[in-house]
Amino acid sequence: MRRSRAFALLGAVALLASCMSVAANEEGRPSVGASSNSVTTGVIQLNFLYVHGVKNDDASRINAANSLSDLKNSIEADIPNWISNYQTAHPGVTINVASATANLYTAPASPYHPTDSLGPTHMDDWEVGDPGCATTKQGDPCTTAYEWRYRLVREINRLFPSTAKNIILIGHSTGARTAFEVASNTGPAGVGTYDWGVQNKIAAVVSIQGMIDGLQPNKYNVAGPFDFVTTCKKGDVIAFFGNASAPGNGWCEYAGNISGVAAADWVAQNKHALGLVSHNSCSPALWTGESDGDLPYAAQASPFIHGLNMTPSPGKTYTVAYGRNYGSYCHSAITNASDPNHAAAITNAKARLFEMLFTNAYRVVLQGTQATAAPVPFQGWTPLYSINAACPDGETAINPQIQVVGVCKHPGFFDGDDHAIQQGWNVFVGAGCGGAYKWTQIHDPNNSHNAFFYWQTRSRLSEGGLVTILPSD
Repeated sequence: MRRSRAFALLGAVALLASCMSVAANEEGRPSVGASSNSVTTGVIQLNFLYVHGVKNDDASRINAANSLSDLKNSIEADIPNWISNYQTAHPGVTINVASATANLYTAPASPYHPTDSLGPTHMDDWEVGDPGCATTKQGDPCTTAYEWRYRLVREINRLFPSTAKNIILIGHSTGARTAFEVASNTGPAGVGTYDWGVQNKIAAVVSIQGMIDGLQPNKYNVAGPFDFVTTCKKGDVIAFFGNASAPGNGWCEYAGNISGVAAADWVAQNKHALGLVSHNSCSPALWTGESDGDLPYAAQASPFIHGLNMTPSPGKTYTVAYGRNYGSYCHSAITNASDPNHAAAITNAKARLFEMLFTNAYRVVLQGTQATAAPVPFQGWTPLYSINAACPDGETAINPQIQVVGVCKHPGFFDGDDHAIQQGWNVFVGAGCGGAYKWTQIHDPNNSHNAFFYWQTRSRLSEGGLVTILPSD
């Protein structure tokens, strides 16, 4: 049971300078030794499992467990100091850490596979309608989506004892989506429709440039004349996703036709989730607009994952990219030691993980959108948009409670394109985990403009990081 803390927050926060800085809204980060009144005592397990992304050739599949080894090694080198500081500040607590790396290509396979399969390591080839399978959608047994989920469960059970708890799944790319799906008991019919048997063991999912949303919708513009799934199955993505071999047709369907957004939202609301997102100028790039080369910026997280960023979208407008931007990286920077940004990606991902574990574990309480009812004239204000939100038990508001980004609408051929709002925000503190915001149009003295806003109200664990609420042995 967690101790609730009453609080009162008064007044308004300062004008937010730009859309991108609004998205960053830096929160205070107390030291591990700051004060805590957590009632948790005893031995706390902390179990990390690193989950790789898609691999397109046999050699890479056999060695897939090594994909995140540099991140794993770096975390293992630094976490003893964090644990020591935490234990000093929390007498009576001992934290024991274990970590492992999964290889879903060599993990024990399910009993379901197409009759024309080339073997278990070729699970990415298993598409809907393959011979020997009665499948109607990705996620049915005998498809790539099902097999990724099934084998992750087998790796969890193989690598950790039956008594293991407090497992943190750290997934990259496809591995991140699969981690969310297993943690949310996602089956062919969606979240909560298939009991994978490990949900109670999982405390959180950390997604690093995760393939969270389905890539087929037209909100993501794939480079070239075809939609994503067609492009993928034609082998036109062989320059992407890590090497010179084409991904399997089943993986193309899984990536394109299935979305992990609902799964990620469930984990973020019912457990804890950290979504690390990024984009960079990566060549070649599979997508027009901002991407990390392999994945659109806006496809790497979900609405209930903490963090808002604006990004160009089709139609000469902008949309939201959810998640915490942890730096400007191409897709394989976290896994490829030869990438010039490899060390920085590891350092920044590790810092965000330690923050979640030991100082601030954030949650999105409510999220939504708001459109102006009428164009806003120069120096005119929108109404004050108020959101009422009670803080979850054991959690407290962060300042400001509301994070908001938006797009200013400039329709027509001569007015200029839509653009991310860069100034004019006022965000106000409210009761509990609620608040209010309004926007003034101060960039165009000659025209009035409508706008569209994306907002989140946020909280954090009252006592600090995730370890303050993890059950002990």
